[in-house]
Amino acid sequence: MRIRGPVLVDTVPEISSHQGRIFQTYIKPGEVIHWPVDAVSKNGTFILNIPGKPDGTIDSEEKAIVESIGKWMQTNGEAIYATRPWKTFGEGPNSVKLGSFAGPSTASLDAKDIRFTRNKRGDVVYAIFLGWPMGKKFHIKSLGTASQFNPGKVAHVELPGCVDKLEWNQLAESLTVEKPLVKPCDFAYALKARLS
Repeated sequence: MRIRGPVLVDTVPEISSHQGRIFQTYIKPGEVIHWPVDAVSKNGTFILNIPGKPDGTIDSEEKAIVESIGKWMQTNGEAIYATRPWKTFGEGPNSVKLGSFAGPSTASLDAKDIRFTRNKRGDVVYAIFLGWPMGKKFHIKSLGTASQFNPGKVAHVELPGCVDKLEWNQLAESLTVEKPLVKPCDFAYALKARLS
């Protein structure tokens, strides 16, 4: 599926309601990260609104969310900043709902869902897994040699933030990559595939 034109996503990290009282339920940092990953894979922009208190401060839960996003960006920012959409925005069974009050739809995204971006030159594709896959390998169907997206030959694969050298194999049905023993971050894992 291709997305035409840029997508703008604007959300807040909390869900509030007022029915005689106000309550706040915060979206988990991993679910917040899914928003910009999904938006950028669709040639979009993401704006995160952090509502401040009257004195300009933010509460501790909002601060923790912002710090988690910053930590994730330190490891995986290259898969987001200065990237372009790839031939398809992603693969997997779940999607992010568009429209007002769709924030909780990111909770359904998991390790079966992958979003793609590429660098400006088009010789690097990032496959961002929205969860840590079960089993011993990452499987990326869209990067298989027989894929309808004609990805080309993969020359090298790495996982930003991971010091281990990854074993990988590009087969007709998918690119398979051995998972490292230690996760490089807490959520959303950006495999970097360099094409030859």
